[in-house]
Amino acid sequence: MDVIVLVGGKGTRLKTVISNLPKPLAPIGNRPFFDLVLHKLHDAFDHDLHLILATGHMHECFEQYAKANQTHAKISLSRETQPLGTGGAIRRAMQFSTQENVLVLNGDCYFDINYRDFAQRVTSKSAVCLAAAHVTDISRFGALTIDANTGLVTEFLEKGKQGAGYINAGVYLLNKTEFLASTPSCPFSFEQYLSEYAFTKALYSQCYRADFIDIGTPDDYQKAQSMLKHLT
Repeated sequence: MDVIVLVGGKGTRLKTVISNLPKPLAPIGNRPFFDLVLHKLHDAFDHDLHLILATGHMHECFEQYAKANQTHAKISLSRETQPLGTGGAIRRAMQFSTQENVLVLNGDCYFDINYRDFAQRVTSKSAVCLAAAHVTDISRFGALTIDANTGLVTEFLEKGKQGAGYINAGVYLLNKTEFLASTPSCPFSFEQYLSEYAFTKALYSQCYRADFIDIGTPDDYQKAQSMLKHLT
């Protein structure tokens, strides 16, 4: 399985806690956070895993990480040398993919689901699919409005609203041909692409009630230390 992981962000909000490492390599206990993601992917795909790291900021750290973990997975590096936006970074990384359907993940999120199961469940649903996580507080993330009958995302709600609900967990299955045909070659936002795709086409969501955490803020990074301690 070709798996693109977005790891090129600057992690600005986490710099007060971690300044010398890119966010996905921030330590959880005595291991880099990304080790936990890689372990989940390896469990799901074993030797079929082809990891494509979409890098940018602190690219050299991921070069070192790839060399240290080459026995665990085939790893390719797609380097963003100028700002491409999240969508442009995915487009660039697609050049390393040889498969029609590609799994895409955010490198700063941990979601306790079986990625192979997700890919198999949604592959025939739509050309663009996402995994939705149920959380007790949607205020930091914004929520998804999902049609209960079809599973299609009908709206992306802005951050700030309170209460429980389903959010975008940063896990996607993309049809490569459709994605390349429906996106520009210039820099663009993948999040904006998803919002427009949901409005004009069919964005399918697979909903899960499973542990989810995004380590993008100091508070959530500290929360991850205890939440994921058993995995380290």
